[in-house]
Amino acid sequence: MATSPDFKILFPWGAAVASGVLMFLGYAGFDQFYLEWFFLVPLLWALRDQRPGRAFLLGWLAGIVGHGGGFYWIIQMFQQFAGAPFVAGVFGLLLLAAANGMVLALWALGTRLLTRDRQWYVLWAAPVLWTAIEKLWPEVFPNYLGASQYRISHLTQIADFAGILGVSFLVVYMNATLYWVTLRWREQRELPWRPVAALTVTLLLVAGYGELRLREVDRKLAAAPRLTVGLVQTNRGAADNHLAVDLMQKEHRELSQDLVARQKPDLVVWPEGVLSVALDSRDGSLPTWALGDLRTPLLFGACLQIKEQGETRFCNSALLADGSGRILGSYDKTVLVPFGEYIPFGDTFPQLYAWSPYSAKFYSGRSAEPLKLGNHLLSVSICYEDIFPTHIRKLMRGGGAGRQPEVMINMTNDSWYGKSVEPMEHLALASFRSIENRRSLVRVTNTGISAFVDPAGRIVSRTGVWTREVLVGRVPLLEGGTLYGAAGDWIGWLCAVISVCGIAVATLSKKERSSV
Repeated sequence: MATSPDFKILFPWGAAVASGVLMFLGYAGFDQFYLEWFFLVPLLWALRDQRPGRAFLLGWLAGIVGHGGGFYWIIQMFQQFAGAPFVAGVFGLLLLAAANGMVLALWALGTRLLTRDRQWYVLWAAPVLWTAIEKLWPEVFPNYLGASQYRISHLTQIADFAGILGVSFLVVYMNATLYWVTLRWREQRELPWRPVAALTVTLLLVAGYGELRLREVDRKLAAAPRLTVGLVQTNRGAADNHLAVDLMQKEHRELSQDLVARQKPDLVVWPEGVLSVALDSRDGSLPTWALGDLRTPLLFGACLQIKEQGETRFCNSALLADGSGRILGSYDKTVLVPFGEYIPFGDTFPQLYAWSPYSAKFYSGRSAEPLKLGNHLLSVSICYEDIFPTHIRKLMRGGGAGRQPEVMINMTNDSWYGKSVEPMEHLALASFRSIENRRSLVRVTNTGISAFVDPAGRIVSRTGVWTREVLVGRVPLLEGGTLYGAAGDWIGWLCAVISVCGIAVATLSKKERSSV
């Protein structure tokens, strides 16, 4: 049956939109993870016989749809975090979707260039290019494809040597193989058994490695010393930091007092930005009444005003205090949120802060030292720092003295994003830091999701979203390192080198053919 010209024109664009929809529905939050195994198949089909420029646009459309659907909560973030009107929030979402969508645009362009003469190259080109671009393309909110598989523990354990990028590679490799099998079957009525066998063997090896690592982690957990940690989630959103400060702090104290009386934890943790603290130095003590008179060590988020190097600085910080209020250590947030915690180029053009009065002007932290609680070392991160693998890897090196932490703690305020999929996306992305570094992750948030994640990336227990709860867990304390901790994103850099070499060879080959 003949295909109409209109269908031929519209099909590639519809296929690109379909890939974008499958992309965000398969991601963490929507949690239809199996959709990611074939979400690129429609786009790959659309790229056949396309000019490179058209391939770029098709990929960009898929990326805009995928990121626009998955990041819809950006609208509310702009409204609450920067005081922007709804229209500005929509514009901000479109800009972010267009920027992050460049991952698919560049991937589609590169894939088309590499498979123009030999279509079977898609089997290696697609995953290699994706991994390289995911590593190198700068994103405000990184959203690694591999995070979609956070619930499939047997597939995610490879992150301890290949990082979350390794899981992304695996997912795109599955897409490429399914596409190639479908294409060969449709065009030649032939099943390409070699790619099918290669994918099958790969999945068996990955699952087998996952089983071995899970058993090893479980053995270590059974013998590990533990720290009893209590998390306080008062269900007070960002606005309460300004409109109901006293009530919010009072509720943190009261919930903590009840928690300590019933559970007797070794450490209580409050979320990001609960207290405002002014200090002349990082030593000294805080009034115990402000900390709830808990007589128990407390780690809490604070807006810190401190005099350092001859100036007054404001930092988004975490402070650790013992039961008497004595400050044991502090950490200042390093990776700041643009337009919320600082304005890009704001130091050069101070007028930008006058135009965005809701934007803070925080000082970026410099220290990567862990905090010491008795004989235990705690790695602390704040807000979305836990979705940056390189930053957490840096913290896990233990600072100048190389004192490797035994547990990771993150304090977050996810209330900016409303009742959306963002808290689950955030937790899923953060859970991979546990696998990459083989440490437990403790996350406490204002409005959810607070959670305990074990060193295999499994969510052991969690709170709800927009609920008032306390959560207590006995956190295993582990030592030792991982290959990922030592080598970092080696797979991303390797794929980048292969991609550059492959595209260079393909381009030169085309020029040689054109000159003949």
